[in-house]
Amino acid sequence: MATEIEVKILEIDRTALEQRLEALGATRSFDGEMLAQFYDWPGRGLTQAGQVLRLRREGDVVQFTFKEHISREGAKAMEEYETTVEDPAVVQKILRVLGLEAIKETRKFRTQYELGDAHVVIDDYQGELAAIPPFLEIEAPRLDRLYEVVALLGYQTTDCLNWSTYELVQHYGLK
Repeated sequence: MATEIEVKILEIDRTALEQRLEALGATRSFDGEMLAQFYDWPGRGLTQAGQVLRLRREGDVVQFTFKEHISREGAKAMEEYETTVEDPAVVQKILRVLGLEAIKETRKFRTQYELGDAHVVIDDYQGELAAIPPFLEIEAPRLDRLYEVVALLGYQTTDCLNWSTYELVQHYGLK
């Protein structure tokens, strides 16, 4: 279990951002495709409760994750429970037997950097969500550290959005 505190920043200059990250000594920890399936009950009870149930492949690693909202003050804060999965087909079967269904799939290319205890991610959606321009996501263990990283990267707190993926999709007029 971990608390995830994060913000999104839209309309980024990727080249300038990556140069800034290199100058700050950030380490690139992942660069590749991510495929995610999101699950819910037919009545969308998890979604309505602000919860997320996800099976995601990041490179060769598959993670099964449950998230629940804690707060949206200043950033999106969620309690996250995550485990590595050996056989995703088994997890998918268990979810179907329990009555859950895949409600959404996403595909994106992610470049992730580590800057001390903060994760800095550039996401570029593909497929149905390809109309969303690449954006920045910053995650840190505390809100003050999150805003410190925001400033180090040359952004203001007013640039920060506490949005979910759903709100991001709505912003760009997609389904």
